[in-house]
Amino acid sequence: MIVSADPSVPALYHRKDAIDFYLQPIAPGIWENTVTSRSTRAARMYEPGIWARRVSPTPLLMVVALYDTITMTDLALAAYERALEPKKLVTIQGGHFDPYLRQFPTSSAAAVAWFREHLS
Repeated sequence: MIVSADPSVPALYHRKDAIDFYLQPIAPGIWENTVTSRSTRAARMYEPGIWARRVSPTPLLMVVALYDTITMTDLALAAYERALEPKKLVTIQGGHFDPYLRQFPTSSAAAVAWFREHLS
């Protein structure tokens, strides 16, 4: 499973914000709360912050939720500090899913501006 409120059930996430996001009402057949063992292992080993220095000279925009308990705000900010220029940090009030939901106007405006600046 990807999410479960039951801590005895093997799942990637047990946090309320993940459960609320992934289990929001949608039409049947669009999404299933399942994941392969291989994907679970890959997700546990995923550490994008270790590559932050290698992104340069490609421009880097990081949109970081200040109260993220899934990606952990402090780890994201530490990765940003390790990254080389050109880089920009945009912080969002809220948790992991807020840049996609409640703070989407802010996060998407930052992304559009960044792409316009660097892809024009």
